[in-house]
Amino acid sequence: MPDPYAEVTEEKYATVAAALFSVTRHPLGTLLLSGPCPRCSVTIAVPVVTSIFKSGGTNVSEDESSLTTKRYETIVCNCEEVHPGRPEGLSGCGAYWQLEIVEDGQ
Repeated sequence: MPDPYAEVTEEKYATVAAALFSVTRHPLGTLLLSGPCPRCSVTIAVPVVTSIFKSGGTNVSEDESSLTTKRYETIVCNCEEVHPGRPEGLSGCGAYWQLEIVEDGQ
């Protein structure tokens, strides 16, 4: 029986995700984080936008040639597994956590 839907977080969620998620860098300033949700264990994929571009391709985010940058992103389970009690129109089990994203400027 799947976990019931609950908007919850626990400190261990970030630790588990940091250990098990993989990161794929996509063109145009997007990272794809993927791995098992620390609460329901269903594999999820979460896009994270790292750069924003103006018309004409001008980058308006942090200078990508800079030294290592660190920031935190709120990650939310977006699985399609059935979780009893999930509100209509939502996905996931309700779990969320803060994940530290470290980029090396490449």
